[in-house]
Amino acid sequence: MANLLPVSLLLALLFYSQLHPLYAFVKLVAVGTRIEFRSKVKHINASHQFYRGDSLTEQSLDMKLDIASPLREMKQLYFSYYPILGNSTARTALVKRTVDLCFYIQHPNSDRLLRIVYDYVRERSNLPERCPVEPGSYYIRNAKPSDVPVPAFIPESEFMLELIYRNEVRREIMLEFRFYGKLVRVLGAF
Repeated sequence: MANLLPVSLLLALLFYSQLHPLYAFVKLVAVGTRIEFRSKVKHINASHQFYRGDSLTEQSLDMKLDIASPLREMKQLYFSYYPILGNSTARTALVKRTVDLCFYIQHPNSDRLLRIVYDYVRERSNLPERCPVEPGSYYIRNAKPSDVPVPAFIPESEFMLELIYRNEVRREIMLEFRFYGKLVRVLGAF
């Protein structure tokens, strides 16, 4: 009977070590490869810095907007998500939204999908909370692509996330943001 105790403990330890990986979580995370962020008008200066860490989950992004005059007409936001499958250059948007930016800032619950990204960005920025957007410096700091929640219906693939801000009156593009990357599955306890 005394000899069974060490054997039982050894078997229990072996059994636990084989099952332990089953308790880990798999998370789909975004890994950036390239960013485009530019202003198309003179009174807005847009800049960014993309930091690539040692691991896939250590990437971060800082963005800055210097606005010289009030933005009364920047009202339309076009939000698009394009999966890029294989070597395909043809892009069909999986998600496409057009929102009135001023309305959305005051009513973020009006679009649940956009709210996922909006809440994450709000925590890391001093972006305006009402319209018109006053002149000043606005920033987003330490935004980590791997921390942004990814909806379950988004496939594991390369992608492009595009945000285009337009002038409501003249329909001209004021700001463009494109984030190119890939979604990868990461195993770990999150």
